Amino acid sequence: MIGKIIGKVTTNNFRFLVDGVAKKFGYVRIRHSNGEYVLGQIIEIEKNEDREVADCWILGFRENDRLKGLRRPLEPGSAVYRAEDDFVKETLGLNVIKHGAYFGNLEGRDKLKIYIDLNKILTKHLCVLAKSGSGKSYSVGVLLEELLERKVPVVVIDPHGEYSTLKYPNNNEDERLKKFDIKAKGYLERIQEFSPNINDNPEAKPLKLSSKNLEPREILHLLPAKLSNAQMGILYSAIKQLDKVDLDNLIFALDTEEGSMKWTLINIVEYLKKLDLFSENGTGLNEIVKNGKLSIINLRGVAHEVQEVIVYKLLHDLFTERKKGNIQPFFLVIEEAQNYCPERGFGEAKSSSILRQIASEGRKFGLGLCVVSQRPSRLDKSVISQCGTQIILKVTNPNDVKAISNSVEGITLETEKEIVNLPIGSAMLTGIVDMPLFVDVRPRKSKHGGEAINILEAEDVVEEEDKEFDEHVEEFKEQGDTLALVKQKTSLKDYKIMNDVKDVKVNLLPCVMFSCNDNVEDFQILINLNNGEIVTDAEKGNGIGLIRKMDLQGQQANLFSMAMQMKEFTAAELFAKSQVQFSEVYDIVNILLKKGYFVKEGSKFNINRVYDIFNKLKDYRSFEKVEYGKLNDYEKIEKRFNLKDFEASLGNYVKINNIKECWLVVYSKI
Repeated sequence: MIGKIIGKVTTNNFRFLVDGVAKKFGYVRIRHSNGEYVLGQIIEIEKNEDREVADCWILGFRENDRLKGLRRPLEPGSAVYRAEDDFVKETLGLNVIKHGAYFGNLEGRDKLKIYIDLNKILTKHLCVLAKSGSGKSYSVGVLLEELLERKVPVVVIDPHGEYSTLKYPNNNEDERLKKFDIKAKGYLERIQEFSPNINDNPEAKPLKLSSKNLEPREILHLLPAKLSNAQMGILYSAIKQLDKVDLDNLIFALDTEEGSMKWTLINIVEYLKKLDLFSENGTGLNEIVKNGKLSIINLRGVAHEVQEVIVYKLLHDLFTERKKGNIQPFFLVIEEAQNYCPERGFGEAKSSSILRQIASEGRKFGLGLCVVSQRPSRLDKSVISQCGTQIILKVTNPNDVKAISNSVEGITLETEKEIVNLPIGSAMLTGIVDMPLFVDVRPRKSKHGGEAINILEAEDVVEEEDKEFDEHVEEFKEQGDTLALVKQKTSLKDYKIMNDVKDVKVNLLPCVMFSCNDNVEDFQILINLNNGEIVTDAEKGNGIGLIRKMDLQGQQANLFSMAMQMKEFTAAELFAKSQVQFSEVYDIVNILLKKGYFVKEGSKFNINRVYDIFNKLKDYRSFEKVEYGKLNDYEKIEKRFNLKDFEASLGNYVKINNIKECWLVVYSKI
């Protein structure tokens, strides 16, 4: 006996005066007036000079193989006993599951092993939620080891390349391995890696996406840009011409379309082609989903917008083939899931739709899903709600804690508070039994890839991180100034190989990136401040000339803007639209004609083609990204134009949301 019940008692909780040793989250048993022993759990302990009092919630009692709650409260003054392991195990139903994955031990109970039902997560999905550094990838590694032991086919979307260490045994945790009666083990023969970027991941096999039988809606998902309705119309028109849809044929079909908007589409498709992701002989899906194998899709070093395209296409093909029964059932793990299926308030990823579909329909076809995220508030709530089992580690961000509380069943106010205080190496499991369980995660058999996230030795993490930080600082000191750069898609090393040269000159072209909106959509324009051109070819720095300054004010500027929208007009038509006195309109039209802003063709006036470029700004949009970085051995090209002149010109036709001066990196042979 460790105490007696005191004070007010309800069917859900009670307090007892401690007369022995009590620990937070310890289990206790109390005899009910109906003769049954009831299981309770200590959720908080208060202590002063005179006494020690424990707050408990009531978990219930076992009847007909079900955990039942109380209908009548316990009696004040009842004795409180420490619950034996067998009683806890029987009441909670913690039996060894035939198809169970050993995840760890019940906190404070080294003999009570916790198993996750693999059949359940294959049919009702799993989510792993934790802040960065709390051990989520370590915990996922534990689960992957259990799946490998049972020869379940697994596919892991790994944006950081941290799961490849599953190949090697864990030789760093001998004491903990002994404590949990586990032996170190590597899975070299069971792991296969695929990557679209084998330069950064030389141990991986090349990943190629199939370009066969592409559908129009797939093309829309694959293009790394948001298209206007007019552009989508041109795209569909081009696709209708094709018997066989692939990128080469699509570029040819677009080239035959009318209208200037086709050039933007051609540039986007050519950019996609340049990535070299697609092939008629794509990586076989039966090679990726293979019995007893864990396939890691290693996306380290791949740009985020390209990752979205890869994840969408790969998962779309895998899910389609699984529904047809052409590949066997498998388990899918998505790391950093908030990037591939964000909550709608945080944008939309190319891969969002297919992940939502897998979350809602995958269980029907034997496709289990595990989503892993360090920002639960930014992960699509519909995906979290489809997960029947949750592994929750330490989370401190209030928005993330609230998101978990709103999306996960069984989270009470008390457990919500404990999510913030979970120590490294402990996890809260829901969906295993009728209430959340606190578990000491077992050590991994294989080596942990997230070296900066040591689930076991927090003090060593600080030392290791400090060491890494110092190394990065020293490396930073050796480099040049930090610059706002628009980098090339091709690395300097690849450029040398592709052009068969040893020496390459790195030029930095002075540029400005305008973020604009035309009342329909946002887009970017990159302008070269050396030659005054809109950059249309970022690889070479080439573009099309832009009038940087226009000598128009007052009614002249207003009428010119109206004429831009009309394109072709008479003085009377411009008068009707402007509601300015006809004599004034007539005079201004003649002035603009003399200045060269208008040209006359028959009885109609037109905008001089030199100025018509302002009507086509979206056709020259830039998909480049400005990043801060450092370079060595470069030459800055002279800036000859003032960005203020371009700002004034553009501001007449679009809303300018943001202006960012930058340098465009351009390679040239020596």
